[in-house]
Amino acid sequence: MNNLTTRLLAVPAFFSILMFSACSDKAPSVDLKKVLEITEQTLTQFEDRAVGSENAPSIDAFAEEFAANLNTATPPVYPEPLGVIAGEDGSFKGYQDSDGNSVQDSGEADLFTIEIDGEGSRLIATDVNSTVQDRHFSGGGLLAGLLIGQMLGRQRAAGVNPKSLSSKKSTPARSSNTSAKSKAGSGSHSSGK
Repeated sequence: MNNLTTRLLAVPAFFSILMFSACSDKAPSVDLKKVLEITEQTLTQFEDRAVGSENAPSIDAFAEEFAANLNTATPPVYPEPLGVIAGEDGSFKGYQDSDGNSVQDSGEADLFTIEIDGEGSRLIATDVNSTVQDRHFSGGGLLAGLLIGQMLGRQRAAGVNPKSLSSKKSTPARSSNTSAKSKAGSGSHSSGK
């Protein structure tokens, strides 16, 4: 009987510890609006740097420059170093690069994905919580256009349906610290009561 009681008490304790550790290991989220702003700035900088170069802009070189710009942003986009990988589908995947070696190692979590909506002229950022933010862009000059063309070509080759991207809509950023008062409204008369 004593073993049964011990086992019955151990099960809830185990699940409590499991729940607590799962909640405490949650990675901080990335500011998707800031990521999109840096994406567009990097496109412009990349174009400016590539003008006069004999080589066409490369998606991998852009990913390196994009990661460098994310890591030097003020205020920081993320509390740890970030890495960026160019995907075969024309997207860019941002990940936590804890050791700063520009290689996604085991245990370095995916944080966000950047995609391009060619039909809507938008950059789309999606985080691991499925929060979506977008930013319209002009496309830049010829070399930025070549880079975007490479991204769109990879999308087509990977079988990405352009309609799936054009139908993505921005979602409000999730916040876990919303107070009950803010959910209920402040009670002020400025909202047209």
